[in-house]
Amino acid sequence: MANTQAAFGFRHIGYLGGGSPDYQLSTGLILSSNTTKIFRGDPVVRTVSTGKIAQASNNTETIVGIFDGCMYTPTGGIPQWSPYWPGAASVDATAYFIDAPNALFMAAALNTSIVTANIGENVGYAIGTGNTTNGFSGATIDQSTLNTTNTLPFRVVAPVTTSGNFGQIGNGSDPSTAYGWAVVAFNSQNFKQLTGLA
Repeated sequence: MANTQAAFGFRHIGYLGGGSPDYQLSTGLILSSNTTKIFRGDPVVRTVSTGKIAQASNNTETIVGIFDGCMYTPTGGIPQWSPYWPGAASVDATAYFIDAPNALFMAAALNTSIVTANIGENVGYAIGTGNTTNGFSGATIDQSTLNTTNTLPFRVVAPVTTSGNFGQIGNGSDPSTAYGWAVVAFNSQNFKQLTGLA
């Protein structure tokens, strides 16, 4: 069955073997004047100028984790939870993100599917357009970046197929057609990066 395009960002699905599960989310601040929306499942960075959390924009940045919602105070309102950062608030918001170094994520390919031969390669992402109705990210795995480059943010663990450890039936499970889903782990991330962040 051919896949249909269905971007949902980087969905946390578990942990690499040998590591302890850590379901605690890390926190950081989002600058109240940051007008760029951040969606659940987006890779995020800590900005050099302010140290605040922001949506990652390219594969050369060292990501700190995957965004998982925020608490923010709309202008003239009260603090509230949101699965995405709406792009404005009266004060800095609290961001929640997944940064466990052994975390596993499922994501859809931007176009050509990830296949078994890609296991162990490093890969980047494309941000895409998030969904303001449900708060989910439009980020995808950018298969055009597959490489051994050590600074790419993710490592391919496996394609999602109808069999195997990450098997499923239905959309995303046909690696012979575009938009297949794959499982990735962090490669170049805050806790897995040898160079300290500025």
